[in-house]
Amino acid sequence: MGGVSLRDGELVVERPPNELDDLAIAFSTILSRLDVEHAFVAGYVAILTGRARATDDIDVLVEPLAADEADELVATLEAEGYWGPAAPLDDLHGNLDAGTNIWVAPDGQMTPHLEVKFPTDEFDRASLRNAIDAHVGDATIPVGPLELQIAYKLRLGAQKDFEDAAHLYALFEESLRTTHLETWSERLGVSNEYERLKSI
Repeated sequence: MGGVSLRDGELVVERPPNELDDLAIAFSTILSRLDVEHAFVAGYVAILTGRARATDDIDVLVEPLAADEADELVATLEAEGYWGPAAPLDDLHGNLDAGTNIWVAPDGQMTPHLEVKFPTDEFDRASLRNAIDAHVGDATIPVGPLELQIAYKLRLGAQKDFEDAAHLYALFEESLRTTHLETWSERLGVSNEYERLKSI
């Protein structure tokens, strides 16, 4: 089992990609080919960095797409062997535009799947705008900045979310930009939770 580190603002994961990583890498490759800005966020970031917990989905933010751009993405996904386990991919633009997350997975597969969404608030937009590179095996994928992922997980408040935040904080405490983490914690209203995190 290889290590994981944050070097010069980039995440380096020194282990072979697993099933979740392979799905994220394949999807990221398609989005990059279409010049669609995106970032993997939430629980997947904790799992990518070695947190051992089960998950059915990989959360990914994609930049808002016009209808024709969404149609091109759908056509490409279908040609590459993907489907929508919860709703037809043809509904992708309407659902994302309405704020509904959509599921994307390899044909016939329910889990794991990608949960795709447009940014809905300033924090989503900041994750997209400030994404960092994560190197996994020979691939590179964009992930939301770790300081914001930690603060956002603290705001979600469930036990698994706090544990995700604690995992990321403990792993990268020396490399995190403390001022960024404090700012996001304040803006998300979780300064008390951040103090608790630091005291563990």
